[in-house]
Amino acid sequence: MSDINIKVEGIEKIQVALNKFPQEIQRTIELAGEEAAKEILNEQGLKSYPPETAANKPPFPYYIRGRGTQTSQGHNTWTSEKLGTLWYTKSEDLKTIIGNRASYGRYVVGDEQPAHMKQKGWRKLPDVAQEKITKITGIYQRWINRLLKKLFP
Repeated sequence: MSDINIKVEGIEKIQVALNKFPQEIQRTIELAGEEAAKEILNEQGLKSYPPETAANKPPFPYYIRGRGTQTSQGHNTWTSEKLGTLWYTKSEDLKTIIGNRASYGRYVVGDEQPAHMKQKGWRKLPDVAQEKITKITGIYQRWINRLLKKLFP
């Protein structure tokens, strides 16, 4: 699955002026990234699953969320990795990475999503991030403004 990288552009200029406060800058960007990730992942079809469809109900075979494909009475493949619980957010330098550890994540919520997954209500992570870019920018701006007020009262 493709990761989403959130990087604050232009912060390098501020960082040069504030080199004596690297921990505060890093922590601020981490907190902003965590808030932005929550905003992105809050969308139904990512962390919270879309409504079930006919593919989640009999007749056989059908998919039981959190378990796998029910192939016949009493026989399940147990292949679910519980995509909704495998989201992660991590900070590296001055960027935030959002991803999913499910092996099939790229086919459900990533760039390799087939049309039938979209029809079932699954969203692509990059699409949701792009739709929310104004809100994400605002989140980072608020955190950076807060940092500047803290360092230069």
